[in-house]
Amino acid sequence: MLAKGGWMISKLKYISNGIHFRVLFLVIGLAMTLVAAQFMTDTFVESHKVKSQRLEEARSMTNVVARSLEKQFDYFELSDIEKILKSVRTTKYVKSVSAVDRDRTFFLDGDPITPTLLPTSNSADQTYTLENGKSSHSVTDDTITVAEPLLRNGNVIGSVMISFENPKFSEVVWPILQSNFFSLVPILGLGVILAGILVNQITGPLLRLATSAKQVADGDLDCMMPIEGPNEIRQLGKAYSGMIGKLKQNIEQIYELAYVDRTTQLPNREFFRKELTRAIRRAIRQKVTGALLFVDLDGFKRVNDTHGHDAGDIILSQFSERLANVLRAEDLIAFKAMNAMDNEEGESENASKNKQMLARLGGDEFTVLLSEIREATDAATVSQRIIEAVSQPFDINGSKVTIGASIGIATFPQDGSDYQTILKSADMAMYQAKEEGKNTYRYFSSELNAEASRRMEIEQNLRIALEKGDELELYYQPKIHCATAMPKSAEALIRWKHPEKGMIQPLDFINVAEDCGLILPLGKWILQEACRQLKAFEDEGINISIAVNISTAQFERLDLSDIVIAVLEETGANPANLELELTESMAMQNPDIALSHINILKKLGVRFAIDDFGTGYSNLSQLSRLPFDVFKIDRSFVDKLTKRDDEHGRVIVKTILGMANSLNYETVAEGVESISELEFLTEYGCTYAQGYYFARPMPSKEFNEWYKAWNKQDKSTIDAMMRQGSAA
Repeated sequence: MLAKGGWMISKLKYISNGIHFRVLFLVIGLAMTLVAAQFMTDTFVESHKVKSQRLEEARSMTNVVARSLEKQFDYFELSDIEKILKSVRTTKYVKSVSAVDRDRTFFLDGDPITPTLLPTSNSADQTYTLENGKSSHSVTDDTITVAEPLLRNGNVIGSVMISFENPKFSEVVWPILQSNFFSLVPILGLGVILAGILVNQITGPLLRLATSAKQVADGDLDCMMPIEGPNEIRQLGKAYSGMIGKLKQNIEQIYELAYVDRTTQLPNREFFRKELTRAIRRAIRQKVTGALLFVDLDGFKRVNDTHGHDAGDIILSQFSERLANVLRAEDLIAFKAMNAMDNEEGESENASKNKQMLARLGGDEFTVLLSEIREATDAATVSQRIIEAVSQPFDINGSKVTIGASIGIATFPQDGSDYQTILKSADMAMYQAKEEGKNTYRYFSSELNAEASRRMEIEQNLRIALEKGDELELYYQPKIHCATAMPKSAEALIRWKHPEKGMIQPLDFINVAEDCGLILPLGKWILQEACRQLKAFEDEGINISIAVNISTAQFERLDLSDIVIAVLEETGANPANLELELTESMAMQNPDIALSHINILKKLGVRFAIDDFGTGYSNLSQLSRLPFDVFKIDRSFVDKLTKRDDEHGRVIVKTILGMANSLNYETVAEGVESISELEFLTEYGCTYAQGYYFARPMPSKEFNEWYKAWNKQDKSTIDAMMRQGSAA
């Protein structure tokens, strides 16, 4: 019973909150207000009219009584006067009547019981009449009092006063209600009916629009909007229908922006994250294995730098098409799969079972999701097909461009049970493929994970070292002039003294710094520290130049020249004693940037050297355009000089020295460790030699002492030291 009562109350609340009820209630309320206003107006007018009539009747009756009493007063017959007053007293609406003589010697009120000699009341109206001989009246809420003089020959002989009932409100209202009831009720009922019809014409289409709006809110954007009712509601329906159509277009555009890569029209990182997470959960629940392929293009940056970013976009688009062809067409999940994300979890997972998904994470990074594989080699098969597809040249506006692909493979849930872990595992495997020659694939392993942890620890410690500044130090290795045996230059080499791990070699942290972006602040610190030391050497009278290695990240910055100039101005070092070393591959990647930096800084006197010459891709026509000062011969060639069966190595060194001399370049041989290597290099015109045969890299203080000790020796002693290799 209580439940039923609660339901009825809830239903009434729902109805009372509806627009139909409210509009109908408003119409009825307005009608009732108009009726009430009309009733009040009629009541006021009628009340005024009735009271005016009652007052006229009272005055007329009092006048008639007064004229009748004037005759009796002549004979002074009190009994006759009492009879007249008694008859007046019984008249309708008369409350009281009284008559007095001029001197107020008697008082008559139409009641025989009342003594005639009672003291008279001091009625203001009666007093006025006796004194002035004129009639008087007064009106209160419930009484109308009229006093009329009794005259004889123009003289006042007495007065009569009658009190009448003033009409009550009910006396006025009730007749009005009776007269208007049978006319107002039918009119009001007809008005309510017409109002209901009118309201229904308005609220009906609105209710249907509200129903359609609820369907849209529930996700049904294909529902039909009703276009009906009055013109204004029709316009509203058309506008609403247009809004829904526009909303549908906007949602599709938002979905595309949120989940589709604009360049390749492939699913993007966010969509891939959802799909990979779903695939991992399904693999764990159903105890199956899936695989993730992390694909990175080899040589893509070179295409961007050489042909421009538009050409890079063409490569990305063509590459995505080739990958889509590699994967089975019926297994490719693309933008149409976006709708599955709105379905139930189980339905979406079943839809993606045994599917392969291709997505672009960003830049030149792509991923392939194999939701279920039977064996780990299945992923290798797909990877090999991708590499073969990429090996074919790409067509860029008629030019043929060849790139490669390095692929990292991680399986789930073995290599990770969440999105971040499995993506990181595949990413590490991809970098392993790059380090082992590129254009190949590698599987993730626990060793790679340990290496990643080690690199992360190095990165964190290196950040701290850069902030503190006291753990990093530059060591200096001298370069000896082959002809004079005198140190003329030194190479600045970074060293890291960790407070707990001790000395960390550059090979252990330089690559980490390049990968995580710390190479820029580290390179600037090296440049600043080298220029400070250069200024200190100059102040101590040590005439020597210092060579500083420039990283690829530094050299690709358009503001490298500005940074070097600012450091020189800050430290006060002589630009002519600063030498910047860059690798052969760096110079060849973007010769225009290299030429711009070299020209600007050479005007100040800064020298440039090509490091590890002969180990990279040499383009002699490009090298001839770049005004380098020094060629550094890589230690791998110097090592071959002492091998009797490696005449080919000696020929290469001779060729490099001959080419450098013909181009008026100075040469520096790295890794010199024996007198025979030094003699060979000196014989064929090498300018400087650098290596353990002379000295190991040393801190600035030790280098200062070594330099002064070396220069104090005479020529014969130095020659003997070099022959004996005592400097080592």
